[in-house]
This record gives sequence, C-alpha cells and structure tokens, in this order.
Amino acid sequence: MRAGPRLVRNPDLLIGWGDEGLVVQDVRSGIRARVRVETVSLLDFFGRPRSAAEATRALDGLESSSVQRTVRRLVRLGLLLSEGEARRRVSRLKIWRSNLASASYHASCRDELYFQRPEALRKYLRRLAAAPRPPLFKRYKGRARRRLPQFGDADLSSAPLGEVLGRRRTVRLFSPGPVRFDDLAAVVGGTWGQTGWIIGEILGRLVIKTSPSAGALHPIECYVLAWKVRGLTAGLYHFDVAADELRLLRSGNFSTEAVRAASGQRWIRGAAFLCVMTAVFTRTLWKYRAESAYRNLYLDAGHLAQTFCLIATARGLGPFTTAAIQHSYIESLIGLDGVKEFPIYLCGAGVPAEPLRSPRGS
Repeated sequence: MRAGPRLVRNPDLLIGWGDEGLVVQDVRSGIRARVRVETVSLLDFFGRPRSAAEATRALDGLESSSVQRTVRRLVRLGLLLSEGEARRRVSRLKIWRSNLASASYHASCRDELYFQRPEALRKYLRRLAAAPRPPLFKRYKGRARRRLPQFGDADLSSAPLGEVLGRRRTVRLFSPGPVRFDDLAAVVGGTWGQTGWIIGEILGRLVIKTSPSAGALHPIECYVLAWKVRGLTAGLYHFDVAADELRLLRSGNFSTEAVRAASGQRWIRGAAFLCVMTAVFTRTLWKYRAESAYRNLYLDAGHLAQTFCLIATARGLGPFTTAAIQHSYIESLIGLDGVKEFPIYLCGAGVPAEPLRSPRGS
C-alpha cells in the first residue's frame, strides 16, 4: 500500500455527546458530524502528520477498508487536513487560548438562516401563537409591596442627552448619605418598567420598555438589594413589572450579601442599592430555539445596563455595573433554580463622593 499524502487532525475540533449521538464539531467552520467511537481513535492518531497507510497498520483492530473510507470522509468534512493546509491554518482554539466553551458557542451562532419569504415567517409565527407561552411577568403575590411613582419625563433631569452621556462614569467611591426613594424608583422603573404595549399582527400584545429586547420578549427580571435608600425599608425586593411595584421578599441590611454576590468587591458596600438582573430563559426560547437565543439574553442585559447608568447619572447618582458575579450564591439568596431563571448581570448606584462632571467641563 502506497503511503499517500500525510494528514493531520484539524486543530479546531470539539468532541462531545449531542442528541444525535457522538458528535465532532469544527469550531471554525461550524460543521458537525456524527461519528463512531472508533473515529475518535482515528482522529487521535492523526495528532501529528501521518498517512492513511500508517493509520491502517497502526489500528490493527479495524479493517483496512473501513479505515480508508473513514479517512476519506474525514478529509471531505475538513476534520483531517493535509499537512501543508494545517501548517497554514490559524487555529481559533490556539488564538483563543483553548477557551473551548466560547469557541463552541461562537461557532454555533455563526451565519444562522432567517426567513426570507413573508409567508414562511407568518407560518412560523402562527405556529408560535398556537403554542403555550411563558408568562410575560413574574409575580410574588401576597408580599408586602411598595408602589413606584409613575415614570415620565419629569423623572429625568433637564440636562440634554449629550451632557448626561458625558457625565456617565463607573463610580466606586460613594458619599455616606442615602439615596432618595424617588431616585431609586426612577432608575428601576425607568430601566425595567413597562412603558406600553404594541399589538403584533399574529403574536398579539407585546411589552414595550425603554430598552430594546429581542422579539419584544423581555426575559430580564430585576431584584433589588436596598440598604441605604431613604423612605424604603432595607431588604431584598423583586420589581413587579405588571403592578409597577417593589415586592418585599426579605427584610434586612443586605450590603454584605451584595458584596458576596459581586465576588467580594468590598467597595459596593458604600453604595445604596444593588440590582440583580436575572434571565427567564423560557420567554426567549418560546420564539428563538437556536443557540443564539442565549446570546440575546446578554445583549438585552447590556441594553438595560446602559439605560440604568444614564438614568442614574441624570438623577445625580453614581452608577456601576459588574459581571463578576457568584451565580450559585445569588440563586440561593433569591431562591432561583438556576435553570428556568438565573443571574447574568449586576448594576447598582449610590450618592457619588464627588459630583459627576463631563471631561469638557473639568
């Protein structure tokens, strides 16, 4: 048997179990292929350049014809590369420092196909409308509640948007003074509150908020740890969007818990409150089933965080955000299952130690 060209394993492969069985995925091209266990041994053999003939001799437990067929299939799928091509390739896993989860997720979300014909889209939406839909809002009924003042233009300062954008800073030094309840209400209501409805042609009423959300599904919930807010009992609250109220879940000073939730960032204790953003993933999955649905959660949270920071700045507060969160601890603190609902982002505010100024005015 002639030696033939030397081949080497694609450097960007991930192997795991999927619904269809054992799967190999190229994180560069996104190609997925169902394989047998023996194929994994074959791919492992080509960890350095070798010929198909060498593989046939080395893997004596497999039939020669089977090895040859499998090698040809792996080459066709791009899972085995010629020695020269492998040398020229820029490996995503190598450049991304073997960050396997990120590479797999990135490959899964690339170049998705979307409906091009209006009738195909309407057919899909009609099928969604006929399926049970997750609740639009989360409610903690029977809890002590505090209604928020109606949010409107008067809740923002008269400063123009450009000035507010210029003054927006991440603040970590705070005055010992408390935040007023009206300021907290404006920030929470203005960020997560409902501002109206739109009527979808097929899907019916959809919620409107001050920030965009994929499919107008608004999967993000807000829980507030408040310990230095004048006119509000210190405690853990849930923001009830449907009623525009804060529902008290537990009383007490939660500043220590806030620091722990934020992975030990002690400066947070000097703020007045911390908002925990959680995601009710089933709301998104009702409409979007592809892997990119998970990405949409974080895009939504990012939109909300910017809105939060701008409203807080306009009210004279010092805002901050952090993704350094302790998921399991927060889930235990609030009482989340970590599957249907889980934390994804933190933002908070306090009275800044120094007034926020635009760099042009400093």
